[in-house]
Amino acid sequence: MDETRDSRQTRLTGHDLPGDNSPLASQPGAEGGVSRPLANVASLTGSFGKYLVERCLGEGAMGTVYLATDSDLQRPVALKIPKFEAAATEEIRERFFVEARAAAALRHTNLCPVYEVGEIDGRCFLAMAYIDGRPLSDFVSPDHPLPVDQVATIITRLADGLAHAHSRDVVHRDLKPSNVIIDPQREPILTDFGLARQSGTPDAARLTGTGTILGSPAYMSPEQARGRLHEIGPRSDVYSLGVMFYELLTGRLPFEGGIAEVLAQVINDEPDPPSAIRQGLDPQLETICLDMMAKPLDRRTASAAEVAVEINAWLARQSDTATSSGIANLDAFDSSKAVGDARREQLENDRHLADALIGQGRLSMAARIVDAMSGVDDPRYREFSEWARSRKLDIQKSRRPGLVVSYTAADGTRFIDISGRLFRARTIWIATAVVMVTCLVTLEWYFNHSPPNDPVQLAVSQTTPTAPNNETKDDPTGETSNPGESEPGLPLPLTAQPPPTTPQPTPPAVSPRTDGPMVLSGHSEEVRQVVFSSDARLLISGSEDSSVRIWDATSGRMLLNCTGHDDTVESVAINPAGSMIASGGADDLIRLWNPVTGKPLGILRGHEDTVTHVDFTPDGNTLVSASDDNTVRLWDLQARKETRLFNGHSDSVNVAEFNHDATRILSAGADTDVVLWNTTTGKQLSVLEGHTEEIWSGMFSPDGRQAVTSGDDHTIRIWDLATSKEVASLEGHTDEVNGVCFSPNGRLIASAGVDGLVKIWDAVAHTELATFKGHTDYLWDVAFSPDGTRLASASADATVRVWNVPQHLLAKILRGHSEPVGKVAVSPDGRELASCSMDQTVRLWDATSGRPGRVLAGHSHWVWGIAFGNSSDTLFSAGDNTLRQWNTRTGKEEQKVEVTDGQVRAFALDPKSQFAVIGDNAGRLTTWTLDTGRKLLSLSRHADEISDVAVSPDGRWIASCGLDGTLAIHSSSDGKLHRNLSGSKAKLQCLSFRPDSQHIAAGSHAGDVFVWMVADGTLQPGVADAGTDVIFRLAWTPDGKRLASAHGDGRLVVRQPGDPDDLITLEGHREGALSVCFHPRTGEMISSSFDHTIRMWPFLNASRSR
Repeated sequence: MDETRDSRQTRLTGHDLPGDNSPLASQPGAEGGVSRPLANVASLTGSFGKYLVERCLGEGAMGTVYLATDSDLQRPVALKIPKFEAAATEEIRERFFVEARAAAALRHTNLCPVYEVGEIDGRCFLAMAYIDGRPLSDFVSPDHPLPVDQVATIITRLADGLAHAHSRDVVHRDLKPSNVIIDPQREPILTDFGLARQSGTPDAARLTGTGTILGSPAYMSPEQARGRLHEIGPRSDVYSLGVMFYELLTGRLPFEGGIAEVLAQVINDEPDPPSAIRQGLDPQLETICLDMMAKPLDRRTASAAEVAVEINAWLARQSDTATSSGIANLDAFDSSKAVGDARREQLENDRHLADALIGQGRLSMAARIVDAMSGVDDPRYREFSEWARSRKLDIQKSRRPGLVVSYTAADGTRFIDISGRLFRARTIWIATAVVMVTCLVTLEWYFNHSPPNDPVQLAVSQTTPTAPNNETKDDPTGETSNPGESEPGLPLPLTAQPPPTTPQPTPPAVSPRTDGPMVLSGHSEEVRQVVFSSDARLLISGSEDSSVRIWDATSGRMLLNCTGHDDTVESVAINPAGSMIASGGADDLIRLWNPVTGKPLGILRGHEDTVTHVDFTPDGNTLVSASDDNTVRLWDLQARKETRLFNGHSDSVNVAEFNHDATRILSAGADTDVVLWNTTTGKQLSVLEGHTEEIWSGMFSPDGRQAVTSGDDHTIRIWDLATSKEVASLEGHTDEVNGVCFSPNGRLIASAGVDGLVKIWDAVAHTELATFKGHTDYLWDVAFSPDGTRLASASADATVRVWNVPQHLLAKILRGHSEPVGKVAVSPDGRELASCSMDQTVRLWDATSGRPGRVLAGHSHWVWGIAFGNSSDTLFSAGDNTLRQWNTRTGKEEQKVEVTDGQVRAFALDPKSQFAVIGDNAGRLTTWTLDTGRKLLSLSRHADEISDVAVSPDGRWIASCGLDGTLAIHSSSDGKLHRNLSGSKAKLQCLSFRPDSQHIAAGSHAGDVFVWMVADGTLQPGVADAGTDVIFRLAWTPDGKRLASAHGDGRLVVRQPGDPDDLITLEGHREGALSVCFHPRTGEMISSSFDHTIRMWPFLNASRSR
């Protein structure tokens, strides 16, 4: 029985060992390929350093993995001992440590963490988390493939993990199902970064470039199969993940056979479409999979992050479909499925046509077919090509109703005529594709021109295929299973979700808010503009369907549909009070609406062409509008009349915006000029020149000092309004940029383009920060929520999407120090921050706005610590060999005391501000009175430099830790040693008392966190493992429930001791994080870094990593 249990347990760990293709495996000998002896391979028993080895879990060509227990932290680990070639030990060891350190730098929910890398008794080792689960390969079956939505979820989470690794310049290079473990929480965990390569290091290629093929042949990318090491990178992992995606969807590999045969197929052959193996697969999901496996790097999906975004968007759409389809649609589903199968069978013969028909919509399909037919030498094809391209261009570039594509009967006749003549040619397969596109165009024409309740339209809309969910294979993620029916950690049988018993209505659909955006569906045509109300409760959208719609910005539910315009609604705005909406339309009118009732409040007439933009003044009494009649106009909303006309543009005006106090107006349009106007006098103040094509969008910065504009020249331009000069031109979109805006704090810029992407930019550094992809057509507009945490985008795909701004972008960034920032303190009244730096200064900041205040200079060396006294007017700093007292109101130094003949390394004040504690580089610990500057106590010395000191909140205890690995607790009254604590041989870097004064935490150079009971020195379980990098600072939340740590890799980690699942990770600092603390009133987390910055995080809005 024990032998059986051990065998099963070994299988469940899933710590696969690469085969002979590993760079760490034995290398061929010089003579005849004979393997040389291996070093580092003696089996382990008993103790290995601090590890107690229990048993061998598995052995392969690369090495051996043991189950062991970390005796210091009392946790199980998977201990990997690599096999080395005796004759090349030094080179192999160097390679092992470089690649292991690359893996150890990673920290993500879906990546197996590496705890420690080292060498004991001449043997290298790597300690990883022990994962008690089943390998994903157990769930691969050609007879019972996993449910499609479960496959999509698994791949998305693995893509998220890979994106994290790639952001750290680490490439896995050996992705396969056996290297993914489904843990007890049913999370897919990617293991075995034994082949990981840190691509950012100059020696990476040399260290792994032994001439060996790296990876498992069936999952290799073409560049790996060819041995082109210089081409191997993140997209190689994307390819391998695509193969896994393919295998999970179909139950079989895309290429099978012997090693040589498989490698040849990987390099030369295209795989069968997954839908040819598994009937009923969604074409969009199939396209995502095949794009990941494209052989040319420039055609392959660009990144793992993009894979995650695309699949998340697909999952969101599936949720919409599932909500709106019922059992009454099953017959229609069977019919549509048959049609879909026949359609996919036709497409199998040409991958380019499959891409064209599946990957885009309507005329975009036709344009891609044109690309696929580019080799056909036929004048009739050229006629069709010119027509299709012109129609696509009309869709993308026009906003005037007379130019927007409508599928008329003449168009349909022309299309059918061309396709008929092509049928008579020998290119029959091309004609087949054209006829199919003709059907799509005809259907769209019918949908756009038939009544809403037309029976044909309803019948067609009910044929949306949904993949059947009747598989019985085990469900590794457990998301459709009942967790009460099985033991935790074991796979559960899939329970198919029963369809609803009655047909469901089709209201405006809202996708669930998971990792992707919230999708607002309800408009029947392009959405031209979207805005948030000032209280962030409402979203207002205007559309080509002539309607203004009001949405609940939290739930996405449509509240009101305001109709009255006779043509496209080009622009919408809501006044700051939330009592009036204005909309401008292609019917040349401005209409006013009540946001509560949706009823009209009035009409403003005067423009002689399409009203392209409207904007309210901050007081809501005045409206500015722009028009295709080349004018900008002001309107008095009380009198409902025009009060001023601005003439100056020579062509259509697409934007007119007020600055923050409504003293100026910015306008721009087709003449490429950005014009600033005096609101009161109507005079031109300046003209900003730089754009080379039509400008579509523009906005003042919140402080009114800058402006941002975008247009057809693919650029976003930032302007200094004091000098009327261009500050920066941001380039990243591959097509026209239709929408642009500042975040409410002015630190970010968001843009929306014809390339279908929403991008976020740093408004100060002028760098691209994030990209959102999910819309299926080009974008018209983008808008930040009032608090800057969300983005709404409006698209030609008839939807509005609401995106969560990444957490690290929300932090206020305080810049001013010229060197790393060591510590930050909050004043007693909460209004000011103080920071100290290696630039030898102390700086003050406004805690609300982040604006810089006084600079306190006087120290002659690094300033290591700061703390406010009882009053916000008094600040103490410690650095060089002195303790100094400052008046924050005057900026003057009021006292200076020499506290050591060495260098200060740590400093703390007691809660009553009666004495200071100083630790120095010689390991000495002393206390000093603050009123007289007299030494009080000399406490026991550390054997090495003191790295941190703290006083308990109740004032009873003084604690110090040092590089000697010890933590000493003394009585503050008499200096007697209360307790000496040691949790590890690792050097201790920082410590922090819990607010209850009963617990103390310490962080180490190895990345471990320890928490002890102060009274008896008991080490608390389940706290360690905060990471693998040095922890520079610890801080408890004001309520004492969570502990934050600042890490050497720039991360901030917040955890609840004892609960490994309660984990929050924030990333944003570009270099190591040196300190962390909490604002006691606002709850904001404040950090400082080697990158010279301070960041203020809205901690309460942080999301868990699991």
